[in-house]
Amino acid sequence: MTTGIAEATSNRPLACSRLSLESGEDLAGTASTVTGYLVIEHGGPWGTKVLRDAPFSDPDGTGVPLGAHLTTTLAPLGVTTLLARRPGARHGIPSRVAVMLVAFDGTTAHGARTTVGAVSRLFGWRLPALLQQLRSGVLPDGWEPLDMQVLVCGHARRDACCGELGRPLVAALAAVDPDRTWEVSHVGGHRFAPNTLVLPEGLVYGRLGATRARELLEAHTDGRMLTDALRGRAGLPAPVQAAELAVRSTVHADRDQDVSLLDASTEGARTSTRWSALGRCWRVEVETRPGGGEDRPSSCGKESVPPSPRQVVLEVRPED
Repeated sequence: MTTGIAEATSNRPLACSRLSLESGEDLAGTASTVTGYLVIEHGGPWGTKVLRDAPFSDPDGTGVPLGAHLTTTLAPLGVTTLLARRPGARHGIPSRVAVMLVAFDGTTAHGARTTVGAVSRLFGWRLPALLQQLRSGVLPDGWEPLDMQVLVCGHARRDACCGELGRPLVAALAAVDPDRTWEVSHVGGHRFAPNTLVLPEGLVYGRLGATRARELLEAHTDGRMLTDALRGRAGLPAPVQAAELAVRSTVHADRDQDVSLLDASTEGARTSTRWSALGRCWRVEVETRPGGGEDRPSSCGKESVPPSPRQVVLEVRPED
């Protein structure tokens, strides 16, 4: 398990990521909680909010209102749509568009990928049914299993820190493994930039410096994770994310299969969880409390707001 951390830091005094780091805001339990991801290859421009602003068109130039369709279809399901491009890609949509679909069921993730010759093809997909099929462990017809993919938010139009800190990490990852590296639109949590999402597991990293690019790739290729830079697992609620990281730290477990969630319950601000970790059962108690410190912007250029809630681990103990 990694014990040191090379944090990426902005040189701008009022950068949201710098203010978050200087305030001592913890990474644990801060990943956006989603039920899945749809990732579509798109060279840009992305605009500020991709499903509202990014232009979609078929190879013949016909405009496609895909953003509105996906918002209506997937947002109620808790599925996030991301746009992704290879480092250095030109603006526009490629002739063959890579599409990735990931469905979460607690700590279990199922991913698939395919390509389409026109983004209008997505209108004919029954996405809720495809997600449910994936979640049940069945690969849809015409799709391939999704191997490890590393997506780094470089969405500068959404937040300056994401462009400033994300793009150097994208470049460093691509220099080692270009086939698995993507620059991606907003994944949530500008103040933890650069934000890195590893699929299909849905593990979200924050403040990971470019100097650790090779370390990240080697760890996930070996079935491990960098627990010191993890924000959490996107398929879990925030307190459960924090609980997983707490039990992993306690038992020194950085392999995905070393730890599994047995059950979780929440009453008020307190969340109780039980885990199987390296052959032993553990109970972790987490309390959600108001954020600490002074008001500060959660995104560059925005007004200061009260800090986001924090997850405080009260107890990690083995069960008799």
